[in-house]
Amino acid sequence: MAEARQTPFHSFSFTLIQNKMPRAAMRLSLHEQDMYELHVQKGSVANPSMQFTRLVPDQVAVRFHDALRNAGVFGWEESYGDTRAPGSLLWNLSLVFKEGVFSITSKGGSDTPPGFDDVLEELYRLDFPRPKTVQATVNPQMAGDSLGMDFDQLANFMEGSGLAGFDSAQMAALLSEARTNPQALQNRMRQEFRLMPKDEQEQLLDALAASGMASRAWWERFLRG
Repeated sequence: MAEARQTPFHSFSFTLIQNKMPRAAMRLSLHEQDMYELHVQKGSVANPSMQFTRLVPDQVAVRFHDALRNAGVFGWEESYGDTRAPGSLLWNLSLVFKEGVFSITSKGGSDTPPGFDDVLEELYRLDFPRPKTVQATVNPQMAGDSLGMDFDQLANFMEGSGLAGFDSAQMAALLSEARTNPQALQNRMRQEFRLMPKDEQEQLLDALAASGMASRAWWERFLRG
């Protein structure tokens, strides 16, 4: 009998009101043994202006858990003040490891704890809405190329996943061309993506998002247009 996989946490929730903009909220909660439900909402609870819910593999939750630990969230205080820029920021975080047994909560204003900005970047990777004053781009480490893409990282992923059935020689030629003509790579990937069955498209989008190169929404725009 297969041993049940250990999940990194039961649920994570975060709300943010920044510069008096509409409330943004995210919840990542265990759906079943190897899947989590990601729910993102912007606007009031009664009348959200932007909202989506989708399932993500538990690898996403494992990576997110590790990012929270590295940012120091597990050592945050229960509350922080609002003296640096009063009224500019209100936030609330809750991480439940085991329901009714152990959890971490923290909230505050402009006096944010160490690692707070790192946590925000992790949230943006999960499609948490960025403030309009911050340009929504892919992972900063991917900046520089005209598609905002680390081609070596993409090549490693494509080889590991067998995406579109490329062999090593074909992929080397395609990625070489992509460095001078990145649109060619995007067009080829879109063509191959459209030929895939719907369920395989969704699985690929989940895998690309879990790779950490960019958010799922970014990949949907990249592959679907």
